[in-house]
Amino acid sequence: MHDRACLGDRSNAYSLGTIELRARCTIAQEAYLCTGTHDFSVINLSLQTAPIVVGEDCFVGARAFILPGVTLGDRSIIGACSVVSKDVPADQIVAGQPAKLIRMRPRLQ
Repeated sequence: MHDRACLGDRSNAYSLGTIELRARCTIAQEAYLCTGTHDFSVINLSLQTAPIVVGEDCFVGARAFILPGVTLGDRSIIGACSVVSKDVPADQIVAGQPAKLIRMRPRLQ
């Protein structure tokens, strides 16, 4: 966790792999950051892990689910209850299951 990063009430950082929360990002209540999954193509369902990176000034809404290997770009916003399975570029607002682009976030002057 970098300077002023925040994990909300009952959020879950399931850290089988690394999770990096960059400066001033906010993870809202009950959001789930999951760095582990299983390889369903093999009989023993072997564990797979991949890091999650949450960019500076990013906001992850309540009950959102971030899957292994995802990077959330700086200033991105993830809507409540969204499922994020792919990287989100900087300044994008995404929402849904799976999360899709809603619009670009305006830049402050």
